[in-house]
Amino acid sequence: MQHAEIIVNPIAGQGAPMRVAEDARRHLEARGWEVGLRSTSATGHATELAKEGLDGADLIVVVGGDGTVREVVAGLDGARVPVGFVPMGNANVLARELKIPQRPEHSIPLLTTGEPLAIDVGRADGWIFLSMVSVGFDGWTIGGLDWLRGTRLGAWIYRHGASSSLFVLAGLPPLLLRLIPNRVAIEADGKTLPRRYPSAVFSNAELYGLGWAMTPGADIRDGRLAHQANRRSAPWFVIWTIAAAILHRRVPAMVAEYGAAAAYRVTAERPFRWQIDGDSMPPRRELEIELLPRHALIIAPPQTDDFVPRRAAADVDSP
Repeated sequence: MQHAEIIVNPIAGQGAPMRVAEDARRHLEARGWEVGLRSTSATGHATELAKEGLDGADLIVVVGGDGTVREVVAGLDGARVPVGFVPMGNANVLARELKIPQRPEHSIPLLTTGEPLAIDVGRADGWIFLSMVSVGFDGWTIGGLDWLRGTRLGAWIYRHGASSSLFVLAGLPPLLLRLIPNRVAIEADGKTLPRRYPSAVFSNAELYGLGWAMTPGADIRDGRLAHQANRRSAPWFVIWTIAAAILHRRVPAMVAEYGAAAAYRVTAERPFRWQIDGDSMPPRRELEIELLPRHALIIAPPQTDDFVPRRAAADVDSP
């Protein structure tokens, strides 16, 4: 008999994660699976549960958000155990990227009808990421977002699906007060980019929080990370960059530079703010970022054709 372990984040996003986890359990048991179900109790707990679930598990199911999936992938550490995802978070970036349905009544059946898809995984200073790492503006914004979510009103707004409003509110101080005087140097596969940048995004996937695309054409299966290195930090340039991301477009080279590599090194004279998959991280003066090709297996809708990367060459196009 096949064995599945369900890991549920009971406070993820909206809805009722525990009820959805029970629905997933019933779906699997009706199809002959032996199923265990455990819930997380703190940040990082899903990593420990995934390590424990490796013993004899044929499938690990995550009922939660992107952060819970990332913790599970970190716990598996490259083990070839498929991960099913029933998205319950506010952003669900990975689900959007892999076309996993957002509604439980559609994502739960996919656990037994989908196919294991090998995806790339990023690592920054030992921390696993699935979508992106960014420094500068995003680091300040996510730090502000974390603070807002720690307030009673902010937590209520976030839990009731208005996370985009909190994101905009958190981004106003660094945008208007110009809190990003620090500029970083970037090496891509050992080659130093020509300038110092007030902010940058390093993406494993095309999609970003809120469904934006900071690095259009990036693909979670092509064996490379993509970058957007922003040359300008004035409010109108930041707004221009955000508007282009919403439309899945690139901005001109005078605003930002794009490219791709398997590894990056980011350095600065003073500690910079940074974030990883929407989680604020302690300031650093140096950051090593690398790609782990085909490091995780995620259950996704059946593929109808051979994989073709979204970007044709993914070479650096900056001057």
